[in-house]
Amino acid sequence: MLTTSAFGGASGPEVRRAWEPLALYRQLWNPQARAGDAPSSLRTDAGRLQGAVALLRRWAVFPDLQITWMPFALRRAVEVVEGESPAALYSTYPPASAHLLGLLLKRRTGLPWVADFRDAWTSDPLDPGLPPWRQALERRLEQAVVEAADAVVTATELSANYLRQRYPRTASRVRVITNGFDPEEFPGVQAAPPAAGPLRIVHTGSFSYSHPQRSPQPLFNALESLLAEDRAWAGRLRLVLAGSLSPAERLAGAALEAVGIVECLGTLERPQALELQQRAHLLLLLDHARPWPASNVPGKLYEYLAAGRPVLALCGPGMVAELVRRLGAGWCAPPGDVEAIRRALVAAWEGFAQGRLPGGVAQAELACFHRRALTGQLAECFDALLARR
Repeated sequence: MLTTSAFGGASGPEVRRAWEPLALYRQLWNPQARAGDAPSSLRTDAGRLQGAVALLRRWAVFPDLQITWMPFALRRAVEVVEGESPAALYSTYPPASAHLLGLLLKRRTGLPWVADFRDAWTSDPLDPGLPPWRQALERRLEQAVVEAADAVVTATELSANYLRQRYPRTASRVRVITNGFDPEEFPGVQAAPPAAGPLRIVHTGSFSYSHPQRSPQPLFNALESLLAEDRAWAGRLRLVLAGSLSPAERLAGAALEAVGIVECLGTLERPQALELQQRAHLLLLLDHARPWPASNVPGKLYEYLAAGRPVLALCGPGMVAELVRRLGAGWCAPPGDVEAIRRALVAAWEGFAQGRLPGGVAQAELACFHRRALTGQLAECFDALLARR
């Protein structure tokens, strides 16, 4: 496995790292990085620097900031290929630069190549505000990747259908392997906590730090609307937020936290976060709105399903809503519709108060999302590719 020097994660003799200038950025401007406690995404509360980086990413550095890793990664990858003679190449998106590295290696070595799209690239872009010239450029890059790859993997059927329709000559090479969860992290789903006290709604992870358009403000507005109608809602609902909040998000939720309807726990270690999910009555998923059906499904949703709790998904039309509805996993409401969110909260509380809050999805229905089974599907993809070769 070849990865960057900018982030931690897996280690061992099978992991190779190539230097990336982003590592220098983090060390200079990210205090958590200097302390050795950096999150997995770039963060800084220095607003002017953050804005400058965003402008660079949108107008000058493409397809992403990780393109600065490419020269060093290509040299390291060629060394590995020449020294160890691997049977195939595998790249995963995001970032898009990883697929461009796979494309260069494919052209240089001729090895069979699997390009894996964990998120959609151009049909459901991570940055929907790209200027038209940039969108056109990225579609050209996506086409080069899809047409050169020997197999293309997507995480949702919506993403796969888009690629099949846009690049019909490669349709037979596209297959779906969803995201999922590791059942070993959920050895036994605990019974839901007693229906006493407030309805505990838990969100683990970040909002705008995960995506700049992912905001809890409409949710906060819905809670404020309920409180304005009846202060008793402060004792009926408890929204527990575990994860990094931006200063603006902390400020927006301060009044709600003061009356006790919101509780901010800060960043937790993963075992603590998973335990917190088990102590919830309802798990909150917040996805950002798009002007098109969302083809990307946050990995958090599969984690929530594994926790065995119903889900309140604030999302627009697309794969998240389809999955929640198909599995009967909970409620959906548009992420920017305060009144719809308010109605969903009231419906959840009424079900809770009457002892009719739905349970989680049956574990048998989730077996197809076990990472071991999904890894087996990827292995079959490689086997089929090598057999054809």
